Amino acid sequence: MISRRPRLLLAVAFLCLLAFLTFQHHETLADLGSDYFPAGLSSSSSSSATMQLPATGKLHPEPHKLPDPDAFRSHFAAVISQPGLTIAQARSTCNWPKDTYVNFQFPADKDWVVRPRPDDEIEQRRKEWQEFVKGGMVPWDRVQHLFKGRGLVVSAGSDDIVMRLCVILRRLVQLNSTLPVEVHHYGDELTDAHRTKLTSIYPHVVFNDLSGPHNIQQTTKNAFTANFQLKTASLINSRFAEPLLLDSDNVPVLDPAVLYDSSVYKEYGTIFWPDIARTWPQDPAWAIFNTHCRMDEYEQESGQLLVDKRRFWYHLQLSAWLNNAHADYYDQILLGDKDLFRFAWHALKTPYGKPRKWLTSIGVENDGFYCGHSFAQHHPDDHRVAFVHGGLTKIAAPEVVIWNREKRGGYYRHYKRATTDEDPSVSVHVQIIFDPADYKPNHTELFRVAMCTQMKEIPVRPLDEILPHWEKTMEELDLFWYLRNFDEKLKAKQQELKEKVKSERPSGRGEDNKNKQ
Repeated sequence: MISRRPRLLLAVAFLCLLAFLTFQHHETLADLGSDYFPAGLSSSSSSSATMQLPATGKLHPEPHKLPDPDAFRSHFAAVISQPGLTIAQARSTCNWPKDTYVNFQFPADKDWVVRPRPDDEIEQRRKEWQEFVKGGMVPWDRVQHLFKGRGLVVSAGSDDIVMRLCVILRRLVQLNSTLPVEVHHYGDELTDAHRTKLTSIYPHVVFNDLSGPHNIQQTTKNAFTANFQLKTASLINSRFAEPLLLDSDNVPVLDPAVLYDSSVYKEYGTIFWPDIARTWPQDPAWAIFNTHCRMDEYEQESGQLLVDKRRFWYHLQLSAWLNNAHADYYDQILLGDKDLFRFAWHALKTPYGKPRKWLTSIGVENDGFYCGHSFAQHHPDDHRVAFVHGGLTKIAAPEVVIWNREKRGGYYRHYKRATTDEDPSVSVHVQIIFDPADYKPNHTELFRVAMCTQMKEIPVRPLDEILPHWEKTMEELDLFWYLRNFDEKLKAKQQELKEKVKSERPSGRGEDNKNKQ
């Protein structure tokens, strides 16, 4: 038997260990935050309700190097006092030769491409965002205590998106990453079963309900639109000081934590990755945001975006405000959230960080037909692939993916990379095309034509050159979950068609009666 004193000492030791473990657990939760925003806006703050600008200011020569959001106030005051550009002035700096193919985001028959918007409309829109900068922003000192650390920010809710997010989490486990992941959802779209599934794969996951009153920025969700505003709202309401926004169909190749150590991020506090298209010279956005059109700039792709809120809190607020309060207008001239980040930085005359290399197209070639279904985005400092963003894989016909994997050795087999991918002023002939999959015999009733990216006059290369065994990696991560039960779905569709034909066929009794008549 143990004497009373040793038992007492053992009990004390046990209680100390329990207290230590509990403390460590709470410290971890404190680092990540709870399921809901920890405190909300401070009502006891002595600061004003909105950020105030001085009466006059001075443009900073290198504003991206300013140390914190409030250091921008003089710069902002100077920005909004600058004379406004007309559309003619803004577009004058972009003059591509007539024989140069340029992949513009919107078609040439778009109304504002054909007929420039009136100057009074431009001036009205410019005054709107300038008034917001002058008197509509939440001051930094009211929220800075809410943000801490680094982490991935993902918007998720539906079953399909949760399944794609599971792929990302498995990849983080493969990479031995410990970077926290914050999942933003709206209302009850994310179920308890979803949460359990996600946290069982990767323990460093926390959640935030964007519909709750605890959020800094309130937002809404529409069941019939793409809801781009949820991405900017997720960044604003994220508990992370340095959030890395990630789409649910975007698989990290490198541990995302390495991006924080890149020279580009250290200098600019942002990394904005490029898209395949450019912005029309006559796009009203150039003049609205007082920026001359740029021939050496691609549009922005927000499948991944890194920003330091401790420096660019006000820039993010402008982007989110444009995306939430004025989406009906800006969705007509820009494509969702992505370019409202870029133009918010342009409006506030602040350079942003970008990778040295333009994106690489990843896809598959069959009988001379190349279908690019994903983008490889690069580490900002060098040639390494950092992400594979499978934007068009979601809409590929499952039977085409299955056929490629069973008959041709995989769906991730090839890539195209421009030789001028470090010179954004060179216009590459890239466009969206359709894949009728003529190379595949015997289309089923479930077949649908897919969209693909195409880079003309760029040779196809084997993907193993830049991403060895990526198909196998994707299989290990269960990327092809959506192909399961395809045979059952096909049989159900065929039975549905049979029943439809049967119901439309005249009955035998009716035929007999008709003959008798």
